This record gives sequence, structure tokens and C-alpha cells, in this order.
Amino acid sequence: MRHLSVPSAQTQHWLERCRSEKWLAEHTGVTSLRGGNKAIPLNQTAPPEGDAAWLGNALIVLAAKEKAPSHWTEHFDAELLKHHKDDLPKAYETQGDVLIVKIEESVWHLAEMIADAMLTQLPSIRLICADLGVQGDFRVRNLEPLASRDGSTETMTRIKENGYFLWVDASKVYFSARLSNERTGTLQSAKKLKQRLARPLVVADPYAGVGPSMGALLSEPSLVEGYYAGDLNPDAVELLQANLTYLGGRRKTETGEPAPALAPSSVMCADATQWKTNPRLCNSSDLLLVNLPHDSVEHLPHLLPLLRTGQTSLLRGWAIIDRANEATEKNKIESAIIEAGGTIESLEFEEVKGFSASKSFMCFEAWVVLAAESLSS
Repeated sequence: MRHLSVPSAQTQHWLERCRSEKWLAEHTGVTSLRGGNKAIPLNQTAPPEGDAAWLGNALIVLAAKEKAPSHWTEHFDAELLKHHKDDLPKAYETQGDVLIVKIEESVWHLAEMIADAMLTQLPSIRLICADLGVQGDFRVRNLEPLASRDGSTETMTRIKENGYFLWVDASKVYFSARLSNERTGTLQSAKKLKQRLARPLVVADPYAGVGPSMGALLSEPSLVEGYYAGDLNPDAVELLQANLTYLGGRRKTETGEPAPALAPSSVMCADATQWKTNPRLCNSSDLLLVNLPHDSVEHLPHLLPLLRTGQTSLLRGWAIIDRANEATEKNKIESAIIEAGGTIESLEFEEVKGFSASKSFMCFEAWVVLAAESLSS
């Protein structure tokens, strides 16, 4: 088969040119050549060797390179694919080496075939699980293993997010990779607060899950002095402790030296609304994270006493609200801060993404100064 030999840096340009001119051969791929060039496969309609269209690039003859499948359905039975195309999964989620997919009841009898095709297409995946919905008090996913590369069905895995690692387990703990940008936003706001206070921060994260927000904060040199983190789910707390121990042990200063030990460094399995009853936790933190989206706003009166008084502090949280009630929910946040003796320097309340036709997933961020006498009374 004829191929066009071009410098590697020009590959994309020539691919687009050959595709637009309908010179590109189908069902075969680009081949790497010695010396750094790439060979683009041509069909019979492409101009001959020496044609001005090639701008001096040579044509060579190579065996056709089989084009690798680009989608898991290419490993699926063609007749079944044609018959069930509309019901097969259109998307899936990966956490580390675990893939989680929802399978319609109409094609459940093909679940293992679907999983095998996905496993064939995705060499980095170890385990394919069907998502059967959420269950239990902590609303974690009911996962059914469908196919395993090595025979293991362990759902605990490790992910990498924004340069740091976290242990997660979708069958025991809620975790959303889609909120990665929110963690980045928390980091940027925390850096601004540190600059304002001219010292490292103490963070309170009472709904920490496995600790993705703390991961972002602890990965920044000299940003965090200490933390109080927790969750009501014992399985989450176990993973949270492991993740924070790992992250804390890898901290560096701005000069690259090992960072001092975090103090405080407390992980708790406790009802966050009761943290205020612990004198050690009241007036303890500079940054408060509130990530219990269905109840975040209602829990604020219980959580604001965790913030330090007599200084600028930062509240950052997330809430699922009715679109029609956005102004009401914002007023609730303002009222909770004022009733806690707070002065609001600024309050942002913005949609992160749509949650449903009638609800929104919102992020709220308030810069506040709480008066010591109001919280102590």
C-alpha cells in the first residue's frame, strides 16, 4: 500500500489534508518510520509520486497497518450490536482501574459480553462493575462485578487527581471525579486566604469523604498548618485516614524541604452538627468546607462556630437546590452567617452544573468575619 512519508510534526496537517481530499485509506493506521517520519496510508485515488500536491514529500510502499479499534463496541458481536444499539451503554465512569457502567434491563442478559468488550478495549482497567443504584444510609453504589482481568473483584482502587493520589472504593464511599475543578477552585481560594492572613491555614472539612479536597490543599507547599477532617461513614473515615497520612507525609516547604508535621491533624467519625460541642473544635479553623449537597445550607448554623473569630475566614460549600429557590437559599446562607455574629465581606453563589430539569448544583463561597462575643454567648 502507498504511504505518504512526512515529518512527525506535520502529521496532523497531512492527515487533515488527505482526509479532506478523500485520499486517506480507511481501516488502517499511521505508521512510525525510522528517523522520526510518519507514514500516512493512501487510497487509490491519491496523486502519484512526484505530484506537486505532495510538496516534495515522498511516497513509499508499506504493508497496511491494521487500525486499532477506537471503541469497545468494535469488540462486540456485530449482529447483537445492530439489534441492541440504542440500549447499549453510551457512557461509563472510571475510578482508578475500576470501570463502572449502568446497563439497561433490556440488555442485562448481555452484561458479561459488554464487560468483556470493554475489558478488551481498555488495557488499564482491571475490573468492570455494573452500577445497580445507590443503597444504605450513606447512599453508596451497589456494584456487581461483571468481568475481571486478573480474577480479583476488589473495588478499592487508587486514583490520581491533580497530581496527587487517593484511595477510593465506590462500593463503600461516594466519590465524584467530576468535581475535580471544584477542588482546584478550593485550592485557589485557600491560597488567597493564606495571603490575606500571612500564615498557613487550619482547615475544617467535616464531610471529607475520602479526602479529595484535603488532597488538593495538602499538596500545596506551606499552605496548611493543620486540619480537622471527618465523615459519618466509617468506611470513608478509614480511607480518609490512609489518604491524609500518605499526603501529609509527602508535604514539602516552598524550598523543597520536608514540611513540619501537621498540627492539628485530627480525623473523626462523628456527626458534623455536633462538632461545635467540642471546645477544641470551636473557633479553631480558618477555612470551612461544607460538602453535603442535600443538607449543606441547613447545617450551616451548626458549623459556623468552627471558624476562628476576629479575623477574615472563608466558608466554601456546595448545595443542590431548586432552581426557583436560588434567592431563598442565598438568603438562608446570609442569615446563618449574620445570626452567628458574622459580617459578610463577600458572598458568591454560582451554579456548577445542572443537576436535573428543576434542580441545580451550586457552589457558595463566603468571606466572613465572625465576632468572638456572639459565638461565645
